[in-house]
Amino acid sequence: MFTDVLKKFFTGDAENENKEATLRTEKEASMFQQIKTAAARSNDTLVGDAIGCAALMIILVVGLYLPGLV
Repeated sequence: MFTDVLKKFFTGDAENENKEATLRTEKEASMFQQIKTAAARSNDTLVGDAIGCAALMIILVVGLYLPGLV
């Protein structure tokens, strides 16, 4: 992106500026759509993954408090 700004600054070329911004927006929308689709497909495992993540965080916190208890 920065190189595009430099090119525009030094050459005065603003020909494709809006086209590139539109393409970036479409890519972001596409990426968001992919994330949304992946979350919808793995709905069954999301709960299990969240429980596993919470368990790991609890183990981490308990492990950090152990030296203070001994």
